[in-house]
Amino acid sequence: MILGVSAALLGALVFGVIAAVQASVIRRHGLRSPMMLVVLAGYLVGWALHLVAIAQLPLYLAQVGVGTSLIVSALIASFVMGESLRGIHWTAIGGMVLGLGVLSLASGDVGTSHFTDTTTIVLYSLLVTTSVAGWLAWRWQHPLSGILLAVLSGVAYGISPIATRALVDFHWDLNTYATAVSIGLYGGIGFVLYSLAFQRTSVTAATAPQTLLQTAIPAAVGIALFDDEVRTGWWGPGLIAFGLAMVAGIVLCSTEARLLMAADGLGAELGEELEGLAG
Repeated sequence: MILGVSAALLGALVFGVIAAVQASVIRRHGLRSPMMLVVLAGYLVGWALHLVAIAQLPLYLAQVGVGTSLIVSALIASFVMGESLRGIHWTAIGGMVLGLGVLSLASGDVGTSHFTDTTTIVLYSLLVTTSVAGWLAWRWQHPLSGILLAVLSGVAYGISPIATRALVDFHWDLNTYATAVSIGLYGGIGFVLYSLAFQRTSVTAATAPQTLLQTAIPAAVGIALFDDEVRTGWWGPGLIAFGLAMVAGIVLCSTEARLLMAADGLGAELGEELEGLAG
């Protein structure tokens, strides 16, 4: 439990920092910027820590733990960029910490998972569907296309940790190999769709649905299909804690917008200073 929660929190730290960098790079330089390689490297480090958390914790707890990356973004906005947080944001931070703590107490054993022909077909069918829908959303020149891209990125990021359970409960068969390959495919699609969403909508609008879905989908599948357990008598507190953490996460999504604006402003000031020195 301690190892899993520690890995989830370290992953949250990495994801929180890299999300701010990603948003700024996308807005300033576009998806094909060399700086996106740094962003991608950061996500790979976060994913490795996430894998440890998934191996040690039920999916619902691992996802909420990694979801505390929003707290990292909020604190960066407040203490690094000087963007003061409102009372509702500090309340949300406290709510997410409380939710994570109660979920840690409520969590039971990690369930088992075995991937079959059916699960492989479902995983790759969803992969194709998400990819095609993402392409159509990008081609759709509508104000809501950015939110749709964010929703689809949340679906992709939500299925990726489900597939990651194939590495935790590994079997030497073709279905497990195919499932393991889909982890990177879903992660890559989620990364691209999330990055494109930043170009079409605000950081808050892009992050809120993505955060909601990448937490809720694995949690539901973990309990329903993988038999992730909740301690006897803790279902009520666990559900309340999970809901509290979800609501708090959505509230904290707005802090990433403040962080982006502060980062862009700082970048503009540095650019002006460099131009003055060059002149």
